This record gives sequence, structure tokens and C-alpha cells, in this order.
Amino acid sequence: MATFRIMSYHINGTRSAAGELAPELCAAVIREQEPELVMLQRIGSPIGISSVELLAERVGLKVYGADLEGDCVFLSRYPLHHIQEFQLGFGNYCVQADLEYDGERVHLFNLTLSWDVRRRREQVRHLMGTQLLNNPSLPCATIVCGDFGLPLWGGGQIPLNEHLRRASFPVWKANFPGKLPLWGRDRVYLRGPVRALSGHVVMSAKARQASTHLPLVLTVETRETREVLRVKKVPRVTSKRANPVCG
Repeated sequence: MATFRIMSYHINGTRSAAGELAPELCAAVIREQEPELVMLQRIGSPIGISSVELLAERVGLKVYGADLEGDCVFLSRYPLHHIQEFQLGFGNYCVQADLEYDGERVHLFNLTLSWDVRRRREQVRHLMGTQLLNNPSLPCATIVCGDFGLPLWGGGQIPLNEHLRRASFPVWKANFPGKLPLWGRDRVYLRGPVRALSGHVVMSAKARQASTHLPLVLTVETRETREVLRVKKVPRVTSKRANPVCG
């Protein structure tokens, strides 16, 4: 069993709600929440230099992923492995990684989806394919975070709910637009032996100024992600356990 604190944050190219570059403000929002794992969406900026490496340095975490405009990356206190990037089409991305923590493994997916209904449906079908979320080689607890481009209801939401469960926290989920949050466009979904213990939308004055999206912060707990196979007992041989798949 492992417990850790995560943040999902659409930083909008470190552009503030006023449209100005504000990397220091984004860093301050992250530092105040003290997350161990941050899933950033829409990094980089078309209006100036904005390095995710510098952002990571300011918050004391390590970058995992490519520093490309519009992409997704991880900032983590713990080692991440098997980093892979997938294009979902229409300028949206999904970055996959494995978190090794306290002897257990957790699969991570960090993504952005389109606001357009038809495009989002196509992206969700890709996301649910055997290359990504339904890949049989990914048996461990799974956390999916990012900007799902969804209003209260929209194309692609039913397939998401059939395969994943939305985290029960935060209770009040609205985080977009930042100045007056009306719906939960940014979301955390879970699958397998992992649950949210607590969580909230960061609604501080700094967060409202730093981006058009307010970040989500959750404390999650894995519940024994190891899958154990038993060998049938035979005469004079005690039952054995195979090596764990996860952990």
C-alpha cells in the first residue's frame, strides 16, 4: 500500500488569465500545494521562452517527458519509467509513464482532449485502444489525469465512464474557467486498486491569476497492486507464488 499527493494542472503555456507569461506564478501555485507528482498539460508558450526545466527547478521536482509546446509532461519526486508519448490527433497528446513508489508500480496517463465533440469521440476511441488504456501489458493500478475538454456532458464521456471511474474527490469539481469555475473540464480518473482519499480544486488568488484552468490536487492510495498467481498444490510440494506482476 502506498499513499502520495498528485496535482493535475493545465498551465496554458504558463500564460496567466490575462494572457501574459507567468511561469513564476505557476511555480508558486505548485509549491504551495507540495505535490509529489505533477501532471502538466499545455506546456511551452508561443509568445515567449517558457522552459519546463526551469519550472521544475523552481518547484524542486524532476521533469519526465519532452519540453515541446502544447505537450504534456510529468514533474515527480519519485522515479518514473517507460515514458512514452502518443498523438491522439488534432494537436492533442497523451504521455504514459510508470511510477515506482514504495515497492509498487502505478501506470500514469497525462493527456489533453479536444473541445470539439467529433474529434473528442475519435480521441477517446484511440485512448481506449489496445495501445493505450486497454493494453494487456498494463495490469497495475492506473491514474489518468488531464484536460478532457468536457462540459457537464459531451461526446466521449460514456466510454470513459464505462472503462474508468472518476475520482470521488474533489467533491466540488468545477475548475474551469479559472476566474469563475462552472464545470470540471480537468479530471482525474482511476482504474484498479487505487482510490482518492481526499482532494480539492485550488481556488487561491494566485491560481486564478496563473492560468485559465484551476489545478486539481488529490491524495491517492494504492491498495496492493501486486497480482499473485497460485500454483495448484501437488503431493509433497508446497504451494508456490509466482513473482508479482506489479511492484
